[in-house]
Amino acid sequence: MSTVDQFIGLCNTHGSDVKYHRDDSATPCPCLTPEGFRDPVWHLQNPAAPECNAAGMLPSSGVSDFMVKGFFHPVQAGAVRRLTTEQISEIFGEVEADDHLGILPVTWADHTLNFFDWGLATEDWVEYVGRKFTAVSVNLIPDPADGNPWHHWEVGFRLIKGQM
Repeated sequence: MSTVDQFIGLCNTHGSDVKYHRDDSATPCPCLTPEGFRDPVWHLQNPAAPECNAAGMLPSSGVSDFMVKGFFHPVQAGAVRRLTTEQISEIFGEVEADDHLGILPVTWADHTLNFFDWGLATEDWVEYVGRKFTAVSVNLIPDPADGNPWHHWEVGFRLIKGQM
């Protein structure tokens, strides 16, 4: 018997609100330079053109944007403060002051959360209490009761630069 429903119930009752945003747009913007960088001058010269995302892709219907409930807390909270720097690095890798750990369901209200191949240019993000984070470490955790690999996500999140 799967424990997914129990986990969803815990998220619903005790979880925090997290906004999930995933942009699977795949059409390159004409502003991309031959080296693959966005050229803001191109957009100034072409003001009627659609604005591309942080990865230089044009808007498409491949954008997921919805609220989900889950557990989201600072990596350096609670018991982690008692660990040595070496232990933290071994468990979490490089940890920055605003890094958070998210424990999120795989599906929420007919939406599927997917953290595999997460965009590195901040086109994909989650928002928690008005601050946007990008995924830097992703683990898909199986159901302890029956081994179903799609139980929940444990994700290391890093505050996107420029967020307060």
